[in-house]
Amino acid sequence: MNNLNTSEQIKTLRRAKGLSQESLAENARINLRTLQRIEAGDTIPRGETLRLLAQALEVPVEHFSATAETSSAPAREDTGVLKLLNLSALSFWILPFGNVFLPFALWLYKRNTVVGVADFGKRVLQFQAAWTVLAYGIPLISMFSSIFGRLGVPQFPLYFSSALLVINTIVIAWTHFAIDRPGMNIWFKVQKTSEAY
Repeated sequence: MNNLNTSEQIKTLRRAKGLSQESLAENARINLRTLQRIEAGDTIPRGETLRLLAQALEVPVEHFSATAETSSAPAREDTGVLKLLNLSALSFWILPFGNVFLPFALWLYKRNTVVGVADFGKRVLQFQAAWTVLAYGIPLISMFSSIFGRLGVPQFPLYFSSALLVINTIVIAWTHFAIDRPGMNIWFKVQKTSEAY
């Protein structure tokens, strides 16, 4: 259980003992709302609150102390980070494969600290990886194949790649503005749940 953070440990121990949140809060002599915030990961219990919870759950306070100090702050909501991750894919205009590498770096850095980044980043990366294969693959194949020339459209790879550049830019811009619209079902749907990622 040491790999769980404090809020998860408290919730797991409470359930294992068959206690409701109300009864644990009463036994620990803490406010019910405080316990709810702790279990949701919104608050990290410290000092007297942690001691009272440990006593009520019949475990030593040291059981939580290692994770209380090392657990990270709960994930926060920040649409600015989601927008930055999305807009970083526009780097394909400057750097080849920048549309994959830059969002990947941001996703790695922020996936556990901002709500929605874990799922949203995966979707952005999946789309950008597929787009990159098409945008760079078709021209590469056409360099080593005379298939398009035989079909009478030797410029097809150029037209196709140009269209993909425009489409990707439009998708990124549209997603940027759709992130803030409540209830908008964007295909890069941002999952907002009560539990931190």
